[in-house]
Amino acid sequence: MSEQQPQHGLSRRRFLTLAGLTVAGGALSACTAMPAAPAASTGSTEAESAGSGLPFADQELNIFSAQHHNENVKGLWVPMFEEKTGAKVNWIEVGGGDVDAKYAVFVASQDSSVDTMYTWETLNAKYGRTLMEDITEQMDPALMDGLVAAPRKALNFLGKQYGVPFDSNMAIFMWNKEIYEAAGLDPEKAPESWAEFIEYSKPTTGDGKYATLFTMGDANSGFVTYVSLFNSTGGQLFSDDLTQLQLETDEGLLAMQSLYDAFVTDAVADPAGVTVASSIEQGKIFRAGNMAHYYAFPNHYTLAQDPEQSQVVDKVQTGIIPGLTLRSGSVNGFEGYAINRFSPNKDLALAWLEHTISPEVQSLVALNWGRPPALSATFDDPAVAEKSPQFASVKEQGGYPSPRYGSPFYFDVGAVFVEHMLAMMDGNMTPEEAVTTIQGEAQQIIDDYWAKAG
Repeated sequence: MSEQQPQHGLSRRRFLTLAGLTVAGGALSACTAMPAAPAASTGSTEAESAGSGLPFADQELNIFSAQHHNENVKGLWVPMFEEKTGAKVNWIEVGGGDVDAKYAVFVASQDSSVDTMYTWETLNAKYGRTLMEDITEQMDPALMDGLVAAPRKALNFLGKQYGVPFDSNMAIFMWNKEIYEAAGLDPEKAPESWAEFIEYSKPTTGDGKYATLFTMGDANSGFVTYVSLFNSTGGQLFSDDLTQLQLETDEGLLAMQSLYDAFVTDAVADPAGVTVASSIEQGKIFRAGNMAHYYAFPNHYTLAQDPEQSQVVDKVQTGIIPGLTLRSGSVNGFEGYAINRFSPNKDLALAWLEHTISPEVQSLVALNWGRPPALSATFDDPAVAEKSPQFASVKEQGGYPSPRYGSPFYFDVGAVFVEHMLAMMDGNMTPEEAVTTIQGEAQQIIDDYWAKAG
């Protein structure tokens, strides 16, 4: 399960092997000896002195973003920003799965052609120190204090703020009431534990259909699937300083065994999930009426109510994810924007970041996109509560752990997880062996990173 678009082509692990770590090596070397970045521009003052009345009249802002932001960010937020500031926005986009490689090239070349860029927890951790401007002292504290704490923290790496979140997106639970009722289950009541989740899944599996689907199609989606289970064990997967993987524990094994049971022992998870690398595709399967329940991002509820792309309109309900040891646990899909440290237009880029968390944009995040907003006050808008009832589940889900464990080595460690989880599902190793093998191989990746990066 992953809100970002899938990684395309070779896996990150395979790519790094074939490429001899060339690009990544350039990025790592940049971690320790970065050249001075351009100072913040004075464009705001200059524009205002020209008497235009708009703070950034005739200036250009180059935004680098992901394709899944096209409809909402480019289509709605950008025109508002241009009207408000007088700036002209140039929009550059790539598939979400291609962003990591692009940013590695930006670091190596000290690219100044873009001013602000798409980010999420892992990109923030991996490229914060080398590509993104430290905005800890630049953002108005009053604006930052108005944000939901968890997404703000996710874009802070080792005490420095490198990005501003525009949502508080995290997975919740969604089920098809019609399928529940047909299976003799209470359509108004969701499972409240992993054991109940399996119990509910058995009668809703059959006739070529499976009760649920977990995404395992690439390093990102497979790691997120594992973490979404692990986070309800009460364990902590990484040390606070990100130097130690803590998988070889009772909690780590419990999550691995549970995933194995869903795919193999109880066979309630669709085996096609091993090729699905995006929650976007996962949601399409649910909206076609082809599974009973799954871990869904909140905007999937909005999509499920759209008759143009859903067969389950008025048939779905949301709640919190059933947990293994804790009542619940989740995984976040927080996204935001950062400033390119090499940009000559940092004042204008900062204005864009502030725009993304303005009340008017945050209303669009909630009402048009169906994502939970980053601005806490937006949740209190009656229109938001009426149109997005799933946010009540988000609010409750927020009381339980939802770390994504973003790190500079996220994709490489994720590739190790997926490689051995798939081998486990194919019967080539036990859950215990998978945990031990992943612990050893992933820890070596982590050790190697810190030895080079410092």
